[in-house]
Amino acid sequence: MTSKTFDRKQFLTLTFTLLGGAAAATACSSSGTYGGTGGTGGSAGTASGSGGTTGGACADPLPETQVDSSTHVHTVTIPASDLNATTDQTIDTSVQLGHMHQVTLTAANLAAIKAGGQATVTSTSAGTPAHTHMYTVSCHA
Repeated sequence: MTSKTFDRKQFLTLTFTLLGGAAAATACSSSGTYGGTGGTGGSAGTASGSGGTTGGACADPLPETQVDSSTHVHTVTIPASDLNATTDQTIDTSVQLGHMHQVTLTAANLAAIKAGGQATVTSTSAGTPAHTHMYTVSCHA
């Protein structure tokens, strides 16, 4: 009597032939070392999820730090909902010593922050003498 070795394809063919497609489908997985294909008869989902409106677990407002050393500090209040914007967002700083600045977060900055990173941006120039400030904005403090 001779013994015969089966490869996976031969084994599956024989299994489907002997046991029928339904029994084999419940016993086999399509994900394996040798690859495979997905099943048939299923349908795609009809509902799709959407992003959050507050930037997930980010603090609201977003934490910001003025990273330059200066004789005065301006704060920037950035709502976490701005992380969902697809356009650049310009935010006014607080007024200090009779002037304020503006900070622009680009759509790319917002995406990076939303993904868990941070962005460092420079404000517009204002004050006497004219000067700028740098801010680092992140999702978490």
